[in-house]
Amino acid sequence: MTSTFKVVVTLLASAAAHGCRSIPPKATPGSSVRVADVHLENFDVLPPDAVEDLHGRIPLKSGGTLTDTAEQTTGNLAVETLQNHGYPYAAVQIERMVAGPDGTRLVVRADPGPLGFFGQTDIAGNTRVEDSIIRRRIAYEPGDLFNRSAMERSQQQIGALELFKSVRIEATNLDQRPVDVPTLITVEEQNPWRWNLSLGYEAAERLSFEARLRNVNFFGGARHLEITGRVSSIDRLAEVMFIQPELIRPRVSLSLQARHWSVDGPAFQALSRGGQAAVTWTSTPRLSTTFAYAASRERGNVTRGLDPLTELQDGMLSAWSLDLDHRTPGVERAAPSGRAMLMHLEQAGGWMPGTFNYYNVFGEARLYRTPSNRRFTFAAQGRYGSIAPMGADTDIPILKRLFLGGSGQMRGWSRFEVSPLSIDGEPIGGKSMLAGTAEIRVPLMHRLRAALFAEGGNVWRRDWTVHFDDLLFDAGPGVRIDTPFGVIRVDVGFQLNSLEGLRIDGQPQRHPWRINLGLGEAF
Repeated sequence: MTSTFKVVVTLLASAAAHGCRSIPPKATPGSSVRVADVHLENFDVLPPDAVEDLHGRIPLKSGGTLTDTAEQTTGNLAVETLQNHGYPYAAVQIERMVAGPDGTRLVVRADPGPLGFFGQTDIAGNTRVEDSIIRRRIAYEPGDLFNRSAMERSQQQIGALELFKSVRIEATNLDQRPVDVPTLITVEEQNPWRWNLSLGYEAAERLSFEARLRNVNFFGGARHLEITGRVSSIDRLAEVMFIQPELIRPRVSLSLQARHWSVDGPAFQALSRGGQAAVTWTSTPRLSTTFAYAASRERGNVTRGLDPLTELQDGMLSAWSLDLDHRTPGVERAAPSGRAMLMHLEQAGGWMPGTFNYYNVFGEARLYRTPSNRRFTFAAQGRYGSIAPMGADTDIPILKRLFLGGSGQMRGWSRFEVSPLSIDGEPIGGKSMLAGTAEIRVPLMHRLRAALFAEGGNVWRRDWTVHFDDLLFDAGPGVRIDTPFGVIRVDVGFQLNSLEGLRIDGQPQRHPWRINLGLGEAF
């Protein structure tokens, strides 16, 4: 069962003590106090660009309305800026001064205090996890200029280990105001085993069952072991993955994967058995690069209406790939704001051994926006990919061909249904795809949210192809239920136009809508 992870950071100084040196204008019923001017005082210890940035971030603006919330936020941001530039004991006072009959001049006055540096860091609460695992994820070292953001990055990186229920980072000996600020990291460990069971439904697959078992501290050292199994009327999947963090260097990890995947689709059958080894370098909290080599045995054949695109396949797949992942930290949260961009490059065969020979390029961009009132989240996703054979079309295994449909994208169709069609009208996969989704997610009540989505996309027979006049569209509503096991998602997608000639199990499709049930958001 997935546990809730809680992070607590203790600030080193009170954010803002608000003082009133003069009597502010009295507001009459129905009136508001206008901000005439905002002046920052004693902030000359900061670089000019930091002061300018603070001016732009604070909610108190000339001509705006004065509220207690805006005043408190301004004080918090001012103290945060000072602490991020080496002043751990900074304090801020905001003074209101009369400026006309209905205006107030605000003076944000800083008391930076002495410069501070990070001192000794102690760790408490860990029994099964070695100190070294935690220390490698601390974003500061003794002697570094004090920086509050470094403490926040540290607790995020320690929390990402999934080994702890909570992480608390605090300064000690505050009353003595030492130049070398000692810190204490207190963790609460949790059971390293995680399990997850999910039941899904899609129109073509009917019911599907998936089970996942993980250990996030396998034989110690924060190693991961993950075992996944999936069964549906269309496919069977068994997968084992092992992750070794801190391979040679702290930011480099190794993953090993073995997989058995069989698909019995409406128009084809396919089997893939093999594995992959990958090395990932996390150069920054936002950017990771993965280089992988995969080898597998691929078998496939078309079961309905032999088509020139496909023939009986049985051979060895040998491929290298490069993945770039750039994302704003926190986009995985329930109410995210930020963006993510992913790029996948792959080549099979050619100068490497193997039966199949192709190039594959795939790109994806995601955007999330959640306003401060958290009344809704806007999410958008765009994807484009192409796979090009080096020779005949049979240089591409069936399971590498491109499809859309199902609970991930193009929810008005079922899995594998959006694709070029065989002469009998059955989907057989294509070599280019374009898809986009826009979704509004709105909280309704505790643990219940609603969603409304619209999507467009298609898959084409030729590589490096896009036909904007040939796009398919769908839209629909959905609900999200937060449970201890994760988010249960139910979506109903309605086709806004149809895929001409599509046949399912040899028959024309009967319903222009699909019901999808699964775990987690679509993206």
